[in-house]
Amino acid sequence: MREKFQPQFRPNSADRLQPPQEKTNAITHQHNPDTPDPTPFGPGSEERLGRSDRFYESTNRKIAKWLSPGPGNRILDAGCGTAGFTQLLAELVGDGDHVDAADTSDHLLEYNRSRFADDRVGKRIRFHEAPIQDLPFEDGTFDLVWSSRAVHHLADQLEGVKELARIVAPGGKLAIREGGVSARFMPTTMELTGTGLNERLAEAMESWFASHVHFAEDAVPYPYGWTQLLRDAGMKDVTARTFIHEFLPPFSEEQQTFLLGGLTRWATDESREDYLSEEDRSALKRLIDPDDVEYVFNRPDLHFIEGITVYVGN
Repeated sequence: MREKFQPQFRPNSADRLQPPQEKTNAITHQHNPDTPDPTPFGPGSEERLGRSDRFYESTNRKIAKWLSPGPGNRILDAGCGTAGFTQLLAELVGDGDHVDAADTSDHLLEYNRSRFADDRVGKRIRFHEAPIQDLPFEDGTFDLVWSSRAVHHLADQLEGVKELARIVAPGGKLAIREGGVSARFMPTTMELTGTGLNERLAEAMESWFASHVHFAEDAVPYPYGWTQLLRDAGMKDVTARTFIHEFLPPFSEEQQTFLLGGLTRWATDESREDYLSEEDRSALKRLIDPDDVEYVFNRPDLHFIEGITVYVGN
């Protein structure tokens, strides 16, 4: 029988989930062009990944500056996607420096190499095809290791974060963007939906996400929060900061397209119908129809707000 998992802060914990004895490169779901999009506001192809990069760019830029990379720093973006955040990090290092970026999708990596081929900042980025769980770098290589919304895909999140921690140099830091405060942009009460549609969507998302990630067949659930995950991976002085991403109408066409993508999946995706009532799904179909009097972007009282949390360990 496998030894039960013992988190550092509860050495006598009982009845906890058991970790695997061997490293696994499995992931529970993917954001890539060959799989369905897994989150209500998340991308699933290079087009949607790029749209997400642009949607969050203003706040991502604040996060990149807060991480304080500078000339001479060795930086890795693990799970880089379409490298929107990688590009922001590359802007902050010197012309003679570089940022490494790793992803498992050869399709996305080829897309990135082509996109940045003639870009001055993009030429500072070196791309690698590698999973977070098995990175091709020596111990203590990087001053900053960054991973954005990638760790939650891993079948064994603790082993993945241990691998990220392994390549952090003495005095360096590991920063992961996960969790946060759910996005919302519709009024609390609307005549069509009654009170609480934002909350019902958030609850449905948590339930759907748990069934596709935490309870996936090959998943090794980690039963604690992100701060403890960093500690159990060997990081010290763990902190967290939440950045508020918000805007008011008029929403740009790009913002509308991004938000409509999430609502459309909840309104029409049959795999999600068990997580939201038929009444709410019917209401969403009207809210996303530009020819309906209830079309959501005809409203002047919208307010998009989301809390983006970054966890950092030294």
